[in-house]
Amino acid sequence: MQWLYKLRLEVMSPLAQERSRDSLGALVLQLHMRGGIASRAELTEVLGCGRSAMGYLLGELTSRGLISIDPTGGPAPSTDGGRPSHAVLVADGAPTVVAAQLSAESVAVARVGLGGKVHARVERSLRTRDTTDALDMLSELITEFAGPGVLGVGLAVPSPVRRTDGFAAAALHLGWRGVPLRELLLERLGMPLALGNDANLAAMAEYRHGAGKGAEQLLYLMTGHVGLGGAVVSEGRLFLGARGYAIEPGHITVDPAGASCPCGSTGCLEVEADHRGLLRAAGRGDHPLHEVPAAVEEVLAAAVAGDARCGAAVEQATRHLGSGLASLLNLTDADRIVLGGTLGRLYDLRPRIVDEGVASRSFLTEVGEIPVVPGALPDSVLLGAAELALQPLLEDPKRVLDRE
Repeated sequence: MQWLYKLRLEVMSPLAQERSRDSLGALVLQLHMRGGIASRAELTEVLGCGRSAMGYLLGELTSRGLISIDPTGGPAPSTDGGRPSHAVLVADGAPTVVAAQLSAESVAVARVGLGGKVHARVERSLRTRDTTDALDMLSELITEFAGPGVLGVGLAVPSPVRRTDGFAAAALHLGWRGVPLRELLLERLGMPLALGNDANLAAMAEYRHGAGKGAEQLLYLMTGHVGLGGAVVSEGRLFLGARGYAIEPGHITVDPAGASCPCGSTGCLEVEADHRGLLRAAGRGDHPLHEVPAAVEEVLAAAVAGDARCGAAVEQATRHLGSGLASLLNLTDADRIVLGGTLGRLYDLRPRIVDEGVASRSFLTEVGEIPVVPGALPDSVLLGAAELALQPLLEDPKRVLDRE
């Protein structure tokens, strides 16, 4: 029957072909956002198409090995007591991508499929922060995960990334400034590669699979070992600005008399509300980066147990966080805020301080309550890197699959 589907498409007008492509992409995206399984009925409803049109779309994807159909309803049976709708599932042999995350201390690599399913994952500490050595190590791990059925690579980096050529403008916590990252990696890999800022990609993962689902204007902030990043997802798309450098919330000033920031300013949100700011306020001094997570855990545990200084440190960090969020809300008009990593845990410990800071400094809170929620994905950055690599498949599955 594959020849029949091909013939149908060939006789379509250019406009009809474009609509078919868009509909196929919309179908794959909806299946992807539902974790790789959905009923035929709900997909038909959300796409707003008829049964025959849905049958055609499913036939296109089935013939290319991307999906399978379970007429019994599979693991998602009908709950209304009637005959179960067919279940649409990502096929076992469907293509995957390699997702990679470069951070100040380590590299993580995974093979990920549609629905956000992680098939395999590995993480290694960086041997050095030398650019050549770090990229050699990253390339070795990516190559180990590449193979038949892998569409390409998505890489998350702790730097603003120029959208036109993957130029990493400032990976400050790696000590890198102005690195042509995509060019250097393509020389090593020789396969499709897309790069993005780690916070941007984590935001997209939370929007599609986590705590940001359903938001129209999502404001996302996160912190890792060191630093603070953020992003805005507006009606399903990342707001990147003219070059890809938009939304760097870590460098909003929240305390002009505060600590020095690697960017050259003082009192930036990222040095007052990230792990360094928390440890400094708790009197825990400086730590090597690999010791920071354990030190932060000690401070948070002590704050919960009633330690006065650690409790005060949490309150100081959350005050700065509330102040920064208020400024960002005035700029973005978000209808949901998601806080990733330790920021979400700080909010859980002192929600009132953050909420009061936002309410007192942002005039937009007068239009209604804006929910603040912790991130739901423990591996949001790596999953976001997978989203980047999967995007061509989500936009035009027929073109991508026919190229394989």
